[in-house]
Amino acid sequence: MDNNLETKGITVQVTDGRDCRKTLRIEVPHELFLAEKEKVLKSLARDVSIPGFRKGKAPKEIVQKRYSGEIHSEAVKSILPLAYGHALETESLHPIGDPLFRDIKSEEDKPLNFTVELETVPAIVLAEYKGLAGEPEKMEVGEEEVAKVLDNLLEREADFVAVERESAPGDMVLMDYAPLKDDGTADGEKMMSDYPVQLGAGQLFPEFEEALTGKKASEKGIAVINYPDDFKPERLAGLKVSYEFTVKEVREKIIPKLDDEFARKLGAQFGGVEDLKADARKRLLEEKEREARRRMEEEVIDRIIEKNPFDVPLSMVERFTKELQSEDERRRAMAGVGPEEDADKKKEIDAFLDKVSRRNIKRFFLIDHIARVEKIEISDEDMNGEIERLAADGNRPVEEVRKLVARGSENYNNLRGRLREKKVFEVLTGR
Repeated sequence: MDNNLETKGITVQVTDGRDCRKTLRIEVPHELFLAEKEKVLKSLARDVSIPGFRKGKAPKEIVQKRYSGEIHSEAVKSILPLAYGHALETESLHPIGDPLFRDIKSEEDKPLNFTVELETVPAIVLAEYKGLAGEPEKMEVGEEEVAKVLDNLLEREADFVAVERESAPGDMVLMDYAPLKDDGTADGEKMMSDYPVQLGAGQLFPEFEEALTGKKASEKGIAVINYPDDFKPERLAGLKVSYEFTVKEVREKIIPKLDDEFARKLGAQFGGVEDLKADARKRLLEEKEREARRRMEEEVIDRIIEKNPFDVPLSMVERFTKELQSEDERRRAMAGVGPEEDADKKKEIDAFLDKVSRRNIKRFFLIDHIARVEKIEISDEDMNGEIERLAADGNRPVEEVRKLVARGSENYNNLRGRLREKKVFEVLTGR
């Protein structure tokens, strides 16, 4: 069939629906359908064997009479995608997912008519998208924030030293423990040896920590735990279990002193405490500025969406919402909270997730659209520069990072996408 279909009378009527759904009513002139049937007939005549004739030598009239149904069906199957492709091209439609063909009518001596239902990429027309960014927030770092970073560094470098005294909150206790059997003896098969616990860190039930507190090395004790009904694993839920333990060692937490020697141990670039403080302040400020910029960028996106409303494909919304719901269920499970049972609250949560999904999908299409409008491209030079920056920030060899971001890999495509998005926001924010 000739690909130049627009000159042969195929007509397309488009009806817009909600959420980027469209209905196409397509009509193919009878003469085009006849031409397609003729193609099918010729092809079939070359391949079929009919008694009394050599293969491929039977008259077309006989082949037509014997296989009229098959010829008609194959012609319909052949012409539908061709006419559909013509409709997409002439109407500048970009489908998402598979189309649904229905109401196919192919009567004798009449045009072929059929309907196609499909979802399409949103048709975005931006009336306004530049000059909508506000002023960036002025970020500052307080002395308390710097002190907290330094305290965390000291905690991270802390050591635990064995002591000959009773255990106290903050100490690390090394113990052996096992549950007691019904006869009151320890279950040796379930013994845990050299198990470390920092008292006060919430690693164990409070009853167990209380039993461990005040014990010296070599001392024994009993801890009784009443497991809640919803405890995981379920085999322990609702049970009362007694554990026998032996303290093997008590270790005191020794936090290093914040001095120039400590600073130099953390890196050759630090001459002393003041250098360490300056580095902490610099990193805190950079992180605050990154967060402020992210907030500004997302506010710009929200303003563009507000000024340029458009629909997004329902299938994408449903898929994204389902992912958010699964993530919410995982978070609730980790927090020990079951599924939401209140119908009104669940409806409220679902509505919120639907809103978040639609907003994030609009964000995706907007960034892609603006990148194309602004002719934003990511060159090899851009990619090489970003790879070198990542290597420097991570203090890693450039070639090592380059292997992780090999051309054509998922990491490579993700990095290219982030750079493209970054350039879009430079256009939107003017900075």
